[in-house]
Amino acid sequence: MKRAFIIFLLFFLFSSGCTTRVPDYASHPYAGTQAGTMSWDVNGAIVRPSPVWTYNGKDVFSEWYYRAGNLNVSGDVVYISGDRLTALDLKTGHELWETQLKNSLPNENAVTCILFPTIYKDKIVAVGARLVVEKGSDYYSERRNVLVFDRVTGKLLWKSVDIGSKLEYFNQGYPVILNNRIYLPALNGEYRAAQPGYQSMASKKEERGIWVWDLNTGKLLDKIFFSFPEGELCLSITNVISDGENLYVMAGVTPSVDKTNRTLDPQYLIAFNPRDGKVLWQIQLTDNMAGTTGFNSSGMNSKVIVVSRSVAPTATHGPDSWIRAYDKKTGKILWRKPIKVWVSAVDISLTEDGLFAQVTDNSLSCFDPMTGKEIWTYKCNYRPPSAGFFTVGPVFCPFLTRNVLYLTSIDMIIALDPDTGKELWSIVPPFPKIIDEEENSNGSWRFIPVDSGFVTLYADFSMSGDAMLSPPFVQLWSATNNKK
Repeated sequence: MKRAFIIFLLFFLFSSGCTTRVPDYASHPYAGTQAGTMSWDVNGAIVRPSPVWTYNGKDVFSEWYYRAGNLNVSGDVVYISGDRLTALDLKTGHELWETQLKNSLPNENAVTCILFPTIYKDKIVAVGARLVVEKGSDYYSERRNVLVFDRVTGKLLWKSVDIGSKLEYFNQGYPVILNNRIYLPALNGEYRAAQPGYQSMASKKEERGIWVWDLNTGKLLDKIFFSFPEGELCLSITNVISDGENLYVMAGVTPSVDKTNRTLDPQYLIAFNPRDGKVLWQIQLTDNMAGTTGFNSSGMNSKVIVVSRSVAPTATHGPDSWIRAYDKKTGKILWRKPIKVWVSAVDISLTEDGLFAQVTDNSLSCFDPMTGKEIWTYKCNYRPPSAGFFTVGPVFCPFLTRNVLYLTSIDMIIALDPDTGKELWSIVPPFPKIIDEEENSNGSWRFIPVDSGFVTLYADFSMSGDAMLSPPFVQLWSATNNKK
């Protein structure tokens, strides 16, 4: 049981928590600051980098919120979030400003956590999360809303009404900004965990969709709904990305209380035109094994959308592990390829010419995005401590820059030449163990490429008893070691 939890946790850290950048489309509004992708328009470190500065953060409210996307870099500023939003100077590591939000209502926790900081022009768009005690209930539930800050000062400009709660809005929900509009999976403010007796069911009264806000005013402009025969939108496995024109939704489905078959929880891939409010195409990806399909903006170029999935065989079903490429205009499948990585969804990076994805427990391949033809394969000869959780070796999270492909696992970083797969260098960063426990203590971290290096964020947390989390430990690594 403990082993299964650790494997799920590591998948969550690398698949959902990686805060990264979008491909550099000419028409794309994000300029590379959208959360949830793996491709970065910067020069990587050709030679082995070294630490330049270290920032020791302050206490964070919850290790669960920490594991959400809480690191971003835009220009010369590093943004970290948790129980506060903090801006650091990229060159020096000095704190520029800090914002912490407190609640005043008697049934709410005193601090609002700030998740998924996404940079758009002069603003920071994030998701707020706080705990409340529901009337007539003996447990805490979670409430969420949209938060928009001034990028220069950190001042809160506006926040929305509640848009969801409880565990179903836990690990997904990156804000997508398109034409000064914010798109985010959301529920109505009346939402409770579920109808009595049906913890994972959707109530008939719930509004589950992609809600739309005006970036500048906070006005709720629209609610986008999709139709599924099995039930309603399941927020915990729903994600939205954009190519600067259309929205692409990985939609998880949870059964409605009026459905007789409450075991169905499929996933769909949907292309949606926000200008006309029309679904361009909709295809079903999985049936009743939903929850771990990989999908983010790094899996899309001008012609292809790539989806990954990795589910180990059990007593009731065989393996369901694959990479699939779909035509972006029609949703028609172009090719599919089986993989052998048994740790949930596999992260990928994609350009017009190459698709980078892990295919076994110790190897990563580059494929032609249109045909699936293998171009090269890199096999890892290292067996770091984290490999003990898996069959052979580490689980890679690929981050692509202009000239370097970084592969990160739980305790190592490898740099490859993206054209040949040749290894350039590798390091094991000295992440400290801060919480003093003999076992059930495990570090987790984030990684974002910057010019000639990268920024890492690390925290140690307890995996047993009361949730314990160390303050975040942020470092800049650079090949030029510029300390100016």
